[in-house]
Amino acid sequence: MAGKTRPRVALLMTIAATIVFIGIPFVTWLAGVWADWRWFSDLGQGAVFTTRIVSQLAVGAVFALLTFIILFTSMRFARRMAPRLVPVRFPEGIPEQLETVLLSIRGKMGPILDFAILASALVLAFLNGLGMSANWETFRISLASVPFGYSDPQFGRDVGFFVFQLPAMNLIADWLTGVLMLTIVLSFAVHILDGAIQPWERLKGFAPHVKAHLSVLLALLVATFGFKYWISIWELNFSKFGQIVGAGYTDIHARIPAYQILIAVSLATAVALLLNIRYKGWRLPLISLGVWVAASILLGAVWPGLMQQFIVAPNEASAEAPYIERNITMTRKAFGLEDVEGQKFPAAETLTAADVVADRETLKNVRLWDPTIVAQSYSQLQSIRPYYEFPDVDVDRYTIDGRRQQVLVSAREMNSALLPDQAQTWVNRHLVYTHGFGLVMSSVSESDSRGMPKFIIGDVPPRTATDLETKQPRLYYGEDTKDYVIVDTGIKEFDFPLGDRNAEYQYKGSGGVPVGGFVSRVAWALHLGSSQILFSEYVKPESRVLMRRDLTSRLEALAPWLAYENDPYPVLVDGRIIWVIDAYTSSENFPYSEGLPDSTTNYLRNSVKITVDAFDGTTKFYAFDSEDPVLKAWSSVFPTLMIPGDKIPAEIRDHFRYPEGLFTAQAEIYRTYHMTDPRVFYNKEDQWEIPGTRQGKTMHPFFVLMRLPGKTQEQFYIMQPYTPRNRDNMIGWVAANSDPESYGERTVYQFPKERVVLGPEQVSARINQDALISPQLSLWGQRGSRAIFGNMLVVPIKDSIVYIQPLYLQAEQTAIPELTRVIVVYADKVEMERTLEAALLKVFGQESSATTDTAGPGSGQPGAGGADAAAARRLFTEAVDAQKKGDWALYGTKLTQLGALLERLAASESTPTTK
Repeated sequence: MAGKTRPRVALLMTIAATIVFIGIPFVTWLAGVWADWRWFSDLGQGAVFTTRIVSQLAVGAVFALLTFIILFTSMRFARRMAPRLVPVRFPEGIPEQLETVLLSIRGKMGPILDFAILASALVLAFLNGLGMSANWETFRISLASVPFGYSDPQFGRDVGFFVFQLPAMNLIADWLTGVLMLTIVLSFAVHILDGAIQPWERLKGFAPHVKAHLSVLLALLVATFGFKYWISIWELNFSKFGQIVGAGYTDIHARIPAYQILIAVSLATAVALLLNIRYKGWRLPLISLGVWVAASILLGAVWPGLMQQFIVAPNEASAEAPYIERNITMTRKAFGLEDVEGQKFPAAETLTAADVVADRETLKNVRLWDPTIVAQSYSQLQSIRPYYEFPDVDVDRYTIDGRRQQVLVSAREMNSALLPDQAQTWVNRHLVYTHGFGLVMSSVSESDSRGMPKFIIGDVPPRTATDLETKQPRLYYGEDTKDYVIVDTGIKEFDFPLGDRNAEYQYKGSGGVPVGGFVSRVAWALHLGSSQILFSEYVKPESRVLMRRDLTSRLEALAPWLAYENDPYPVLVDGRIIWVIDAYTSSENFPYSEGLPDSTTNYLRNSVKITVDAFDGTTKFYAFDSEDPVLKAWSSVFPTLMIPGDKIPAEIRDHFRYPEGLFTAQAEIYRTYHMTDPRVFYNKEDQWEIPGTRQGKTMHPFFVLMRLPGKTQEQFYIMQPYTPRNRDNMIGWVAANSDPESYGERTVYQFPKERVVLGPEQVSARINQDALISPQLSLWGQRGSRAIFGNMLVVPIKDSIVYIQPLYLQAEQTAIPELTRVIVVYADKVEMERTLEAALLKVFGQESSATTDTAGPGSGQPGAGGADAAAARRLFTEAVDAQKKGDWALYGTKLTQLGALLERLAASESTPTTK
């Protein structure tokens, strides 16, 4: 009885183990596929899901099948030939009885070895196919390739061949090499196990068919290396052997002939290996392989090295000049810089008060509030509850009450992980605390009487005293909204805090996938790892699952072949909150193009703009640059994904920003590739750098609403100053336009080289050494406060440059920084005052007080109209006169009176009302 029980127990244990280790993972994977299919379909992108899955399966199946055919055919050949043709010979001295035992074992190993051959071929083929399926994007885009319309300068092939097809060819060559090497090893092992190779007999221990078999495999492997040499010729367009990226003098005159010879040697070696089948011994293939190895060393390394050292290096400037010119042309083309040219900017020191008045709109929009600094204020003043957070603060522009102005904006997202520990329940995190609430918007240049940001939109529910209106403030999707939630359940959602109770809400949007019946519930429970979905009475069949709510995972699931800007920003459009995200098409295989630092990317386009509705998750991909060949190719693969760029709503287009990621990449490339003369480029005599790079405090680009010199109106730009390499003085700056009518227009201004124009680092040094500012900074530090410098802003006005730097004061007891001073530096003047207006008045004199006449009520500028404006101007004029006369007591009195007047004006401003 016990004997019968044991097999049953073993069988049951085997079944249980199979279910645990194979069944459950498979069912969970299947549930994930099903959930993804439902999610893609809900977004109207079921075809994207199908195409992706089919592409992965097709690539995996093709390479798995080919791998199986090669491995199984070779091992099976070895197996079938050995028993009939090879007698087993054992080493001398082995006892006869042991020989008999070994022969017996060998005879019984036949079925096991046959099974092992089949099983190993299947397993290795499956793993190989699985690995190659991860490269489905490379193979899919190669099949959908489109021409770029221009050729590489060395081979005359359309650039599309290098971008689309060459990477796929490289993968195939590497795959074939690996499979053939694996085949040789496994076939060798089969021959040994079958006795066809008897190692103790050395070379004589090879049966005739073994020699033929291995010769054929080695011939195929060597021929594959010939194929790789052929690919290597094309890859010289990405060579880094010389001064630049791309085929240089040595590559063209030494490496190309070397590769061509190596191709011939490889083919000759392959032929010799095949001919060796008819000859005894291994002398012919060994000689051929020796010639091949020697040629690889001499032609592949020694010859190019000698040519570089003795022919190119002594005459490098002239020898490499044609290839440097190729590199310059192709790199500028790859990063969209071919039409960017510099223009002279005098950086004069002749600015007058009248010039400042003429540019008052630019000065009104100077960003005194640094986004990283104001984020702390948002967190302290507008979080309302600990589970709300502001992941990021962004810069944008709006027309508010008829006036266009630059603003800071951030979305108040829900982070249920910040709920109190006792509230960290599944119901709270996934059914109740489901969404954030509203935007916070503040002026970039104004502050209230306490030195805090002046909010245009704030509080919960949103309040404003302007014509901006928030009709749907709820955010179910955001930058940092990661938990899945289930809405339209049997329990109400938390909406927002309301006095001593909470407002509640029932989701009425169109987003989400219905939970469905019992089987669907099981699938959701497996996919999301939550058994509560199966048992919760709150979850109904019509309830909907909202998943991939953070923008990153959402977009990468839909289009993993795009690269995404890491700074999405919210836009208020018709009362709804819409996320705008920039996406890039890129390549590592653009001929003769320099790559970005710490990256292999050498081609970049902001070809796609994406919007995500924060309420219902509607996601739209717009083909912003429909002429980009990479986007054209992918659009043919996923024809339902892209919406034509001309269908972008005007309200959204008005808020497009030239993406910081693209601008940073272009600014990095342009600092070297503004030099278009090969000789100048070779000497790097005019190379630029980003300010602060050597000090480890790289100056980041910044957005500003301003009027560039020569322009008639203010526009929204992103700017980046430059300094000469290894110097701190400023040499120029670049700006890119974000406004719809001139979007993408780049302007580069180059400063005079015959005189020094102070750069940001030098200006910072002047500020810290100023006789009045330095003691004040030290004084603040001794009073339990900390002075924090904001970003240095380089503002062009007419033909001059004005430096503006905000200064914040943060007490030890609070994390709320206050805008306490503004520093203005121009020519030899450094002034620090409570407001930008006051600092400008001190720098340029009382004439600029005319700016207050046109500022308008509520502008945030001192003396915003009427008698108060006149009084402010009078007090400041008297203070300036006292300063000139050296009457510092009267000067201090007048400034104190002016400060009191300004504080009274700020306190009298109207408070926000519910809209």
